[in-house]
Amino acid sequence: MNYPIFSAIVNQMETRLSRRAINIDQFRVWNEDKINATGLEIGISLSNRSNHVQRLVINLDWDKFREASLARQLPGMEKHPLLKDATFNRNSVSPYLDVETIWYFDEQVLYRKLKSQVGNRRMEAAGHWMEYINAELKRVLTDENLITRWHVEIEGDINGRYVTDMSLISYLQYDLDSLPSLNDIHGHLEKNIQLILQRTDLIMKIASRTLEKAA
Repeated sequence: MNYPIFSAIVNQMETRLSRRAINIDQFRVWNEDKINATGLEIGISLSNRSNHVQRLVINLDWDKFREASLARQLPGMEKHPLLKDATFNRNSVSPYLDVETIWYFDEQVLYRKLKSQVGNRRMEAAGHWMEYINAELKRVLTDENLITRWHVEIEGDINGRYVTDMSLISYLQYDLDSLPSLNDIHGHLEKNIQLILQRTDLIMKIASRTLEKAA
Protein backbone atom coordinates (compact mmCIF):
# COMPACT_ATOMS: atom_id res chain seq x y z
CA MET A 1 0.00 0.00 0.00
CA ASN A 2 1.56 3.29 -1.15
CA TYR A 3 -0.84 5.57 0.74
CA PRO A 4 -1.35 4.28 4.30
CA ILE A 5 -1.83 7.81 5.65
CA PHE A 6 -4.32 8.83 2.99
CA SER A 7 -6.09 5.46 3.34
CA ALA A 8 -6.44 6.09 7.08
CA ILE A 9 -7.87 9.54 6.31
CA VAL A 10 -10.36 8.03 3.85
CA ASN A 11 -11.47 5.32 6.29
CA GLN A 12 -11.90 7.77 9.13
CA MET A 13 -13.81 10.20 6.91
CA GLU A 14 -16.16 7.45 5.71
CA THR A 15 -16.86 6.43 9.31
CA ARG A 16 -17.51 9.98 10.52
CA LEU A 17 -19.63 10.98 7.52
CA SER A 18 -21.81 7.88 7.96
CA ARG A 19 -22.87 9.24 11.35
CA ARG A 20 -24.22 12.45 9.85
CA ALA A 21 -27.75 13.01 8.60
CA ILE A 22 -26.69 13.50 4.98
CA ASN A 23 -27.44 11.53 1.82
CA ILE A 24 -24.09 10.31 0.47
CA ASP A 25 -24.59 8.85 -3.01
CA GLN A 26 -20.93 8.53 -3.96
CA PHE A 27 -17.75 7.70 -2.07
CA ARG A 28 -15.00 6.80 -4.52
CA VAL A 29 -11.23 6.51 -4.14
CA TRP A 30 -9.21 6.83 -7.34
CA ASN A 31 -5.56 6.14 -8.13
CA GLU A 32 -3.47 7.30 -11.07
CA ASP A 33 -0.10 5.58 -10.92
CA LYS A 34 1.29 7.38 -13.98
CA ILE A 35 1.23 10.70 -12.12
CA ASN A 36 1.72 9.24 -8.61
CA ALA A 37 -1.63 10.64 -7.51
CA THR A 38 -4.68 9.52 -5.62
CA GLY A 39 -7.85 11.13 -4.36
CA LEU A 40 -11.31 10.82 -2.90
CA GLU A 41 -14.60 11.94 -4.46
CA ILE A 42 -17.58 12.38 -2.14
CA GLY A 43 -21.03 13.03 -3.61
CA ILE A 44 -23.91 14.24 -1.46
CA SER A 45 -27.46 14.58 -2.76
CA LEU A 46 -29.24 17.75 -1.64
CA SER A 47 -32.54 17.12 -3.44
CA ASN A 48 -34.36 16.38 -0.19
CA ARG A 49 -33.16 19.65 1.37
CA SER A 50 -33.20 22.20 -1.43
CA ASN A 51 -35.18 22.97 -4.58
CA HIS A 52 -32.34 25.06 -5.96
CA VAL A 53 -29.07 23.24 -5.23
CA GLN A 54 -29.16 19.62 -6.32
CA ARG A 55 -25.84 18.15 -5.30
CA LEU A 56 -22.58 18.73 -3.45
CA VAL A 57 -19.32 17.10 -4.54
CA ILE A 58 -16.11 17.23 -2.49
CA ASN A 59 -12.87 16.21 -4.20
CA LEU A 60 -9.73 15.58 -2.12
CA ASP A 61 -6.49 15.30 -4.14
CA TRP A 62 -3.25 13.78 -2.84
CA ASP A 63 -0.01 12.29 -4.19
CA LYS A 64 2.99 10.18 -3.20
CA PHE A 65 5.26 13.19 -2.66
CA ARG A 66 2.94 14.70 -0.07
CA GLU A 67 2.34 11.27 1.47
CA ALA A 68 6.08 10.77 1.97
CA SER A 69 6.57 14.31 3.25
CA LEU A 70 3.87 13.82 5.88
CA ALA A 71 5.20 10.36 6.80
CA ARG A 72 8.57 11.92 7.68
CA GLN A 73 6.86 14.23 10.17
CA LEU A 74 4.42 11.90 11.90
CA PRO A 75 5.48 9.62 14.76
CA GLY A 76 5.36 5.86 14.13
CA MET A 77 5.76 6.16 10.35
CA GLU A 78 9.38 4.99 10.13
CA LYS A 79 8.35 1.89 8.13
CA HIS A 80 6.18 3.79 5.66
CA PRO A 81 6.81 2.19 2.21
CA LEU A 82 7.47 5.49 0.43
CA LEU A 83 10.29 6.37 2.82
CA LYS A 84 12.29 3.52 1.27
CA ASP A 85 12.13 5.21 -2.14
CA ALA A 86 14.58 8.09 -2.59
CA THR A 87 12.39 9.60 -5.31
CA PHE A 88 9.72 10.44 -2.76
CA ASN A 89 11.68 10.51 0.50
CA ARG A 90 13.97 13.35 -0.57
CA ASN A 91 11.27 15.70 -1.84
CA SER A 92 10.59 19.05 -0.14
CA VAL A 93 6.88 19.28 -0.95
CA SER A 94 4.63 20.60 1.80
CA PRO A 95 1.93 18.08 2.80
CA TYR A 96 -1.17 20.07 1.89
CA LEU A 97 -4.44 18.51 0.79
CA ASP A 98 -6.12 20.01 -2.28
CA VAL A 99 -9.87 20.38 -1.77
CA GLU A 100 -12.32 21.17 -4.56
CA THR A 101 -15.96 21.69 -3.63
CA ILE A 102 -18.71 21.83 -6.27
CA TRP A 103 -22.32 22.88 -5.74
CA TYR A 104 -24.63 21.93 -8.62
CA PHE A 105 -27.56 24.28 -9.11
CA ASP A 106 -30.89 23.51 -10.77
CA GLU A 107 -31.20 26.21 -13.41
CA GLN A 108 -34.53 24.75 -14.55
CA VAL A 109 -36.24 25.97 -11.39
CA LEU A 110 -35.28 29.50 -12.48
CA TYR A 111 -36.45 29.03 -16.06
CA ARG A 112 -39.86 27.80 -14.91
CA LYS A 113 -40.44 31.14 -13.20
CA LEU A 114 -39.78 33.22 -16.30
CA LYS A 115 -42.74 34.79 -18.09
CA SER A 116 -40.93 34.31 -21.38
CA GLN A 117 -38.08 32.00 -22.43
CA VAL A 118 -37.67 33.48 -25.89
CA GLY A 119 -34.33 34.91 -27.05
CA ASN A 120 -31.65 35.45 -24.41
CA ARG A 121 -34.06 35.67 -21.49
CA ARG A 122 -32.87 32.44 -19.88
CA MET A 123 -29.20 33.40 -20.32
CA GLU A 124 -29.80 36.80 -18.76
CA ALA A 125 -31.76 35.37 -15.84
CA ALA A 126 -29.04 32.81 -15.08
CA GLY A 127 -26.41 35.55 -15.25
CA HIS A 128 -28.40 37.72 -12.82
CA TRP A 129 -28.86 34.78 -10.45
CA MET A 130 -25.11 34.13 -10.34
CA GLU A 131 -24.43 37.84 -9.77
CA TYR A 132 -26.88 38.03 -6.86
CA ILE A 133 -25.42 34.89 -5.31
CA ASN A 134 -21.87 36.26 -5.71
CA ALA A 135 -22.82 39.53 -4.05
CA GLU A 136 -24.20 37.77 -0.98
CA LEU A 137 -21.35 35.28 -0.77
CA LYS A 138 -18.81 38.12 -0.67
CA ARG A 139 -20.50 39.46 2.43
CA VAL A 140 -20.61 36.18 4.32
CA LEU A 141 -17.55 34.21 3.15
CA THR A 142 -14.54 35.93 4.68
CA ASP A 143 -11.87 33.26 4.12
CA GLU A 144 -9.27 35.00 1.95
CA ASN A 145 -7.75 31.64 0.97
CA LEU A 146 -11.01 30.42 -0.58
CA ILE A 147 -11.10 30.75 -4.36
CA THR A 148 -14.49 30.42 -6.08
CA ARG A 149 -15.66 30.49 -9.68
CA TRP A 150 -18.70 29.53 -11.72
CA HIS A 151 -18.81 26.81 -14.33
CA VAL A 152 -21.60 26.86 -16.90
CA GLU A 153 -22.34 25.14 -20.15
CA ILE A 154 -24.46 26.72 -22.86
CA GLU A 155 -26.85 25.04 -25.25
CA GLY A 156 -29.53 26.23 -27.62
CA ASP A 157 -32.98 25.38 -28.88
CA ILE A 158 -35.58 26.98 -31.14
CA ASN A 159 -36.17 29.71 -28.51
CA GLY A 160 -32.53 30.72 -28.10
CA ARG A 161 -29.50 29.96 -25.95
CA TYR A 162 -29.61 28.97 -22.30
CA VAL A 163 -27.30 27.92 -19.46
CA THR A 164 -26.97 24.28 -18.46
CA ASP A 165 -24.80 22.57 -15.83
CA MET A 166 -24.65 25.66 -13.61
CA SER A 167 -22.23 24.97 -10.76
CA LEU A 168 -20.24 26.95 -8.20
CA ILE A 169 -16.72 25.65 -7.57
CA SER A 170 -14.40 26.50 -4.68
CA TYR A 171 -10.72 25.64 -4.22
CA LEU A 172 -8.88 25.43 -0.93
CA GLN A 173 -5.78 23.79 0.52
CA TYR A 174 -5.62 22.20 3.96
CA ASP A 175 -2.09 22.46 5.34
CA LEU A 176 -1.27 19.34 7.35
CA ASP A 177 2.33 20.39 8.02
CA SER A 178 1.85 21.62 11.60
CA LEU A 179 -0.33 18.76 12.88
CA PRO A 180 1.63 16.49 15.24
CA SER A 181 -0.33 13.24 14.89
CA LEU A 182 -2.73 11.34 12.67
CA ASN A 183 -5.51 11.86 15.22
CA ASP A 184 -4.96 15.61 14.99
CA ILE A 185 -5.23 15.35 11.19
CA HIS A 186 -8.52 13.46 11.50
CA GLY A 187 -9.88 16.12 13.85
CA HIS A 188 -8.69 18.96 11.61
CA LEU A 189 -10.32 17.45 8.53
CA GLU A 190 -13.58 16.75 10.35
CA LYS A 191 -13.80 20.42 11.36
CA ASN A 192 -13.18 21.50 7.78
CA ILE A 193 -15.76 19.09 6.36
CA GLN A 194 -18.19 20.57 8.88
CA LEU A 195 -17.36 24.03 7.52
CA ILE A 196 -18.13 22.82 3.99
CA LEU A 197 -21.50 21.49 5.13
CA GLN A 198 -22.25 24.76 6.92
CA ARG A 199 -21.23 26.65 3.79
CA THR A 200 -23.60 24.41 1.82
CA ASP A 201 -26.51 25.34 4.09
CA LEU A 202 -25.67 28.98 3.56
CA ILE A 203 -25.48 28.63 -0.23
CA MET A 204 -28.82 26.86 -0.33
CA LYS A 205 -30.43 29.70 1.61
CA ILE A 206 -28.84 32.35 -0.60
CA ALA A 207 -29.93 30.50 -3.76
CA SER A 208 -33.50 30.38 -2.48
CA ARG A 209 -33.82 34.05 -1.57
CA THR A 210 -32.08 35.38 -4.70
CA LEU A 211 -34.10 33.30 -7.18
CA GLU A 212 -37.11 35.62 -7.30
CA LYS A 213 -34.93 38.66 -8.03
CA ALA A 214 -33.22 36.87 -10.92
CA ALA A 215 -36.51 35.84 -12.46
